[in-house]
Amino acid sequence: MTKDEVGKGGTCWLGEHHSSKSDHALQAEFIRSIFERRKERLGLSCPPMAIGLEQVQKQFQPALDDFIAGKISLAGLRDNIQWDKRWVWPFEVYQDIFLLARELRISMIAMNVDSEDLGPVEREGYPALGKERLRRYIKDPVGFADFSKPLSYKTYVDYVIKPSYDLHKDMGLLRSTITGQTLQEDMSFRNFFSGRILWDEAMASSAYEWTSLNPGGLFVGLVGADHIKFRDGVPGRYVRMVADRRDSVSVLLNPTLIDTRPSGSVSNFLPAYSTQFPERLTLQLRYLKEDVDESLAAAKALSNTGGVLPLADYIVVSNPVKDGKS
Repeated sequence: MTKDEVGKGGTCWLGEHHSSKSDHALQAEFIRSIFERRKERLGLSCPPMAIGLEQVQKQFQPALDDFIAGKISLAGLRDNIQWDKRWVWPFEVYQDIFLLARELRISMIAMNVDSEDLGPVEREGYPALGKERLRRYIKDPVGFADFSKPLSYKTYVDYVIKPSYDLHKDMGLLRSTITGQTLQEDMSFRNFFSGRILWDEAMASSAYEWTSLNPGGLFVGLVGADHIKFRDGVPGRYVRMVADRRDSVSVLLNPTLIDTRPSGSVSNFLPAYSTQFPERLTLQLRYLKEDVDESLAAAKALSNTGGVLPLADYIVVSNPVKDGKS
């Protein structure tokens, strides 16, 4: 992380398990540590930091600003961002991070797509939202479209997103949109995929906008592990936007076997949720050269490898904790 302390600025994505106390404790520890080290090394000239929140929808940015400014209480923040309606995970496991941000006067940035916009996409695809609303989240339509063209991205989709869709289907979770609107049949993969990548693009765009306005600043994004693993979620989209002008680092917190294999493929494997078997993690995702037919046996030859997608730049594991994650 040291290059982000004094380098070009940019982002550090901390991939969490939303209900894990140990993950959020690591996030708070990181934020305080890097804040203090940057202040110590750069003094009064230290560029700002911000904390990006997947957990808060963009429409509620004023509430985050009011909380940092001391205008509303922690309970007021919970109410004003409609936490219990819009985010299903416990507020209590995040509150130390919110309090730390206010103590250190670190801005918090709402990154998520508003439910009122994501719901129509899940129901009818992008046409239901309209160009004007889409441009709130997709600032570069050409880059957004081009990002999905390489074979490496197809490999990512097949390994990460399609199994997630299948798992949601098996669990009966595709008969309603994020806003609770009932669907007559299961959400199509196309609409599920459209919602997922809109979510990723929106978060990457939020970081891009902030880092563009704050040269040398460090944006720490708190997002679900699924959104950072194997690069082509949020981190890859941010890198596409900034090229090499800023740094971007991904950190997967307390990864488990189930984080590194397709959704549903290892759920019955006893240590699937444990962090104590790092030797079993899938650390790289191989993809083929563009002209190689994946259905042929020859595709397995090393000479046909186009490259690999890393699980993350860094993996951090907590000491054993009481909440059962480790």
